This record gives sequence, C-alpha cells and structure tokens, in this order.
Amino acid sequence: MTRVDHRRPPARAARKQHRTAARRSAPAARPRKAQRSHSAIGAAIVAGLAIAAVFAFILTRGTTAGTVADGLRMGSGTDSGAAAPADPTASPTGISTKADRKPPVSAAAPKPTAATSATKPTTPPPVNTGPTSPKFKRGQWIAVLDKYPADAGQTAKDTATRITRAGIPAKAMLVDGQYPGFTDSSLAPVTGTWVVYLGPGSSSEQMLNLCLDPRTQAAYPSACPTYEPAS
Repeated sequence: MTRVDHRRPPARAARKQHRTAARRSAPAARPRKAQRSHSAIGAAIVAGLAIAAVFAFILTRGTTAGTVADGLRMGSGTDSGAAAPADPTASPTGISTKADRKPPVSAAAPKPTAATSATKPTTPPPVNTGPTSPKFKRGQWIAVLDKYPADAGQTAKDTATRITRAGIPAKAMLVDGQYPGFTDSSLAPVTGTWVVYLGPGSSSEQMLNLCLDPRTQAAYPSACPTYEPAS
C-alpha cells in the first residue's frame, strides 16, 4: 500500500513558482517603483528649496523695510531728527523726470564789483609861513605871538601853520639883529630868535587889535607885543 502525503508542500511550491513567474513576466515593475521614489524625493527637495527661498526673501524684505523705517524715524544722526525728504526728481518707477534738467544760467545775472574808488585820507595843502628874513618898510608894524630859540625853526613854522589853519594868517621868521626896530627891553637888537607874528599892518593899534581878537586868542593865546622892524 502506497503512502499518501497529506501536507501541502505542492501548494507552497506552486505559490513560489507563481511568484517567480510573475517576476519574470513583469521585469520593469521594480525599476518603475524605484523611479517613482526618486522623482518624489527630487520634488520634495525642489519644494523645500522654494519654501526656503520664499522665507529668505520675506526676512530680507522685512529687515530692509525695518531698517529704512528706523532711519526715517531716527534720522541720519546729522539732522534734527526729521525724515529725509523723498527725491522729487525720481518717479515711483525709478525713471527720472524733467526736474533732473539744470535751469539755464541767466546771462544777465549781476556780478559783484569792487568799490570803484577807495577812500583816501585827504592831506591839507601846505601853508606858506613866509620867508625866513622878510624885508619891512618904515611904518609897517607886526604883532608877536611867540618866540623860539635859533635851533627851533621847525617848531616855529609848525606853530604858524597851526594858527593859519585855524583861520588866523600867521608867519615865522628868524630875527638875528637885522631889524633895528626889533629890540629887547634894554633896546638891544634881538638876535638868534625865531618869531611867530601877525602882519605887517599900517599901525601898532591895528596889529594889537588883530592879535587880541577873541578868534586869535582862541587859536593861540598871547600878550601880543608890537614892533616896527624897519624903524
């Protein structure tokens, strides 16, 4: 009597054979699945990069806007805190407008000119104080305002110039014994003396009145002695 094996190895073997046959009949099934996996991974990477780029753009835009806003609120540090005005020459699209053009230079613009003439100090004209040793005639009188030693001739001339510029015609001469009528208290001729005087006039009274005139005394106070040099 032949034994019969009641187990199911043949069925298990049949399934194994079926699987092997299925694999052989569809050899491209596994590569297609692997290809789909690679495509999904690439799409995920691209999407991640896109999301990262979007976040980076948002962060950069926000930081720039915040910095600009802070600069507008706080100023550049050199002004008084006011916001910098917008450029009037640029449009919102960044295209320059006609305001960029420079205005024409006017040919008739006034030019600064220097003063045509500088103020110069005026020098008064020189005063003629007369000759050093004038000649007198009999009957001509003089009134003496002041006397100076022989070496003070310039001082005598300066005094006569000052009196003349005050409106009283005065002169200066050197008396050195050449005038017989010009004597001292001892009736000796005066020598080596510079004399500032008024005249000559026709009389002693005339010259005395001229010398004692308030205007003369205001210019140069004096006792006003009178002389007739040629007598």
